[in-house]
Amino acid sequence: MRRRRFVLSAGTLVALPVLPGAGRIDMSDVARIRGAEGRLVQLDDRHGSAELAGVAGRYVEHIEHAMRHCSYGSRVQTALHQALGEMCAQAGWLAYDSQQHERARRHWRGALQYARLAKSSDLEARVWSCMSRQAVDLGHGSEAVAIARVALDTTRGRREPRLSALLHTRVALGHSIVGQRGRCGQSLHRAEQELDRASPQPPPWLAFCGPAELTGQAALCHYNLGDFTDALQADREAQTLMGAGEFRRNAFATHVSLARNALAAGEPEEALAAGHRALDLLPRVRSPRWTAHLHQFGRTLSQGRSCPMTAEFRERYRQVKA
Repeated sequence: MRRRRFVLSAGTLVALPVLPGAGRIDMSDVARIRGAEGRLVQLDDRHGSAELAGVAGRYVEHIEHAMRHCSYGSRVQTALHQALGEMCAQAGWLAYDSQQHERARRHWRGALQYARLAKSSDLEARVWSCMSRQAVDLGHGSEAVAIARVALDTTRGRREPRLSALLHTRVALGHSIVGQRGRCGQSLHRAEQELDRASPQPPPWLAFCGPAELTGQAALCHYNLGDFTDALQADREAQTLMGAGEFRRNAFATHVSLARNALAAGEPEEALAAGHRALDLLPRVRSPRWTAHLHQFGRTLSQGRSCPMTAEFRERYRQVKA
């Protein structure tokens, strides 16, 4: 049995398979790469990206080294390009969630290259989806819309409906950034329609995209538009729709989002309760992107009228972060 490389990350011992340094690569090696990517997706869903981003980046380099020094047939070559592109896409997402934006772009450029070599329009769409989400966070709404529409056009008529739903939420988020309320609402409605047609067994990387995810994205859109009461209601619904444990990183994000929306909507007690739920998860979930939002929530609390409950939250936040 081939020896494995172990990396300590997110409190978990991660086993990623070692590929041959010479000789021939076959389909069993491709399966190992896909298994490693699936493992990183699973860990991200449960724990967030901190520490995993570096692991994924090094594993991409390991795969590329093996491909340069080994031989393989044409069928294996296509499968390798597909599997390596998927790993690059995941590495880019982990870097993005860790707020390493330039590193994320480098991984996604690599993923697009391998997607084209593999002639995989679905992989291209996956990468465009990630890049559109990054554009939203950077405040580039029109760019986010344009990128997501490229993904929709690239895979028109042959994509998984769940991917369609995700891409339409990206379009909606882009419209929300630039204040296009009507177009945002249309895109969210289209996303719901597509999700209704989705297969019950999506690819592992798309498993997170369900009713809770779409409702959470709607909350983000309302927040961007300044509709804080609607954003709060959407987050309440998303919290109700969340499953137990499987997507802990997304649960953390929903609690943080609900906290800031409740505060903005004039519901400080509900905001603090949601903030404490986020702190409950913080020792097990490390998403620098959403931890930054939680930190900003704490700062906003500090700028308001001080009371024992806000002081208790700030103190607990300092203790958990330490």
